[in-house]
Amino acid sequence: MTADDLTLLERRKIEGKVLIPMVQAFQRAIGKERANEIAREVILEFARASGVGWSGQFGNGLAGLEQVVDVWSAGGSLEFAERKRSSDSLSFNVTRCQYAEFYQSLGLSELGFLFHCNRDFAVLETFSPDVSLTRTQTIMQGASHCDFRFQQRNQPAAEAT
Repeated sequence: MTADDLTLLERRKIEGKVLIPMVQAFQRAIGKERANEIAREVILEFARASGVGWSGQFGNGLAGLEQVVDVWSAGGSLEFAERKRSSDSLSFNVTRCQYAEFYQSLGLSELGFLFHCNRDFAVLETFSPDVSLTRTQTIMQGASHCDFRFQQRNQPAAEAT
C-alpha cells in the first residue's frame, strides 16, 4: 500500500499522530498561542500546496472543486445534505464529519480545527482566484453541520444580442 492508496481521512489521522504530540510539546515549551500560530502557518502552506496540486489535477473551476470535495469525502469521511450546483455556485452542508469525530474522540477539537478545518480557505487561495468560500460554522467547533458556500467570481457577462 502506498500513500496514494490512503483516503485523505487516513492521511490526516496519520498526520495527527505526529502533529498532536509535537504541537502539545511546543505549547508547553513556548506557550499555546505561539505554538498554535507556528503550526497554523505551516499547515496553511501545506494547504496552499494542495490547492495548487488539485487545481493542476482537476482544473480550477467549480467542476474541479467538486472533484476536490470528492477527495475530502472519500471512504465516507463526510456526509452531505443539500448539495447544490449551479453555473456559478456550489453549496452543501456537511452533516457528518469523521475528521471531527476523530479529534473529538481525543478531546482535541481545537487542534482538529487548526490541523484540518483551517485549511479550507487556504486551499481555495491557490486552487482558484475566481472562487470564493463562505463558511460560518463547523462540526469541529460544535455546530450541527458545516455550511460550505462556494461562489464563482468574475463571470463574464452574457453578450447582448
